[in-house]
Amino acid sequence: MAPEIRAAWIVVAAGTYGSPAILMRSGIGPAEHLGDLGIDVQIDLPGVGANLADHPAVDLDSGWRGPATTGPILHSIATFRSSHAPTGGSPDLMFWASDPDGDEPGFWFDPVLLKPESRGSLRLRSSDPTAPPRITLPGIREPGDVERLIEAYRLGLELADRPEIRRLSKEAPPAEPSTPEALRRRVIEHAYSIPHVVGTCAMGPSPASGDVVDALGRVHGTERLSVIDASIIPEAPSGFPHIVTIMLAEHLSEKLLAIL
Repeated sequence: MAPEIRAAWIVVAAGTYGSPAILMRSGIGPAEHLGDLGIDVQIDLPGVGANLADHPAVDLDSGWRGPATTGPILHSIATFRSSHAPTGGSPDLMFWASDPDGDEPGFWFDPVLLKPESRGSLRLRSSDPTAPPRITLPGIREPGDVERLIEAYRLGLELADRPEIRRLSKEAPPAEPSTPEALRRRVIEHAYSIPHVVGTCAMGPSPASGDVVDALGRVHGTERLSVIDASIIPEAPSGFPHIVTIMLAEHLSEKLLAIL
């Protein structure tokens, strides 16, 4: 028999991958998926495990080589809007600096898509709590995501060819592919997950539309059950999500204490 935990209020904070898995194993989630696994459905919430959002990026080596720093690395070096972003809206692109491990440190400033349209999902393999879930990362399956990363990649190549970087570099940056098709292929083949995953227990008012928790983090259709972690952020933020997650946790914990 599974152990029973009694509390005045239960808060699930197992993260973007852990929290939806806990809910589904408890019978809260998409009814058809739970039924296929032999899990008794307590509440049919289709959005549990759906809406997996991430920040995809593309490798871009500037060609610079030199000694590695012993201090902190400044990752986020610029956020900006693509030509497809609404005027005055949140930045949807970013360059971030990275210094991959290796014998000869280099300088990469990879384009990152901050506001992707692509979505992945998380599903259980079985009802066994020790079995890892099946995770499908969103990648860049939506054409609009690819187009914006292509735009950022071309700008990155221009930056890598600036004299300020070239005079410090031992190697040349990659040349821009000669055709649009080759450029698209390079971006797709060199894309990777950072990962900055959020969204698998999305916050919003409508369970029928895929929302899992309300504005206070309370799971729709339940009493005294909340999810408070990155999984409830409904879309990828325009920046690193850890700061948003800390703010969210502090804000909602205060709201929860006021209720209790």
